[in-house]
Amino acid sequence: MLTVRRTPRARVRLSATLGSLESVTALVVAHLAAGGELPSAWWLAGFAVLVYAASGVVLRERAGIRVVLPALLAAQVLGHAWLVALAPHAHPGHEHAASAFLGLTPAMLGAHLLAATVTGAMWVLRRRAVEVLLRWTEPGVVPVPAVRGAAGPDPRPARTPREHRALAPTRGPPAGSLAIA
Repeated sequence: MLTVRRTPRARVRLSATLGSLESVTALVVAHLAAGGELPSAWWLAGFAVLVYAASGVVLRERAGIRVVLPALLAAQVLGHAWLVALAPHAHPGHEHAASAFLGLTPAMLGAHLLAATVTGAMWVLRRRAVEVLLRWTEPGVVPVPAVRGAAGPDPRPARTPREHRALAPTRGPPAGSLAIA
């Protein structure tokens, strides 16, 4: 008989959503720790959608983490630099120097690197969890548990009174009466 086993890689919506929330939270915390202000809601929502899409690709194993993670980090840094270039006065909590890399201080670059590291670690751990689950479902890897103390089914099926009458001998003394000697 042919059986088809669906792998958990096909369904990554929940993992991608959780990963997106984790990554955005790490970005916000690191951003605030680096001296910045809380990014605007539309920026966080856009970044969450970007991480969700990247998580879907990585967790389905359509692209490697070594390819997607640097692209995600570059999108973070370039998006931040773009916002600084468009509206430097809108970032009063930042100390953006013109001589810094893309207008970002080392602390802010470190904040984005930390958020990308959290995202990469999340992807690695979730991929590993899927591999462990798949290994557990391979036939013969995990022994089938034996039920102890429970009696097995009776090898002879129970007969109804009608079956007893039908199976009674038709010759000789009656089967249910005692012999009188």
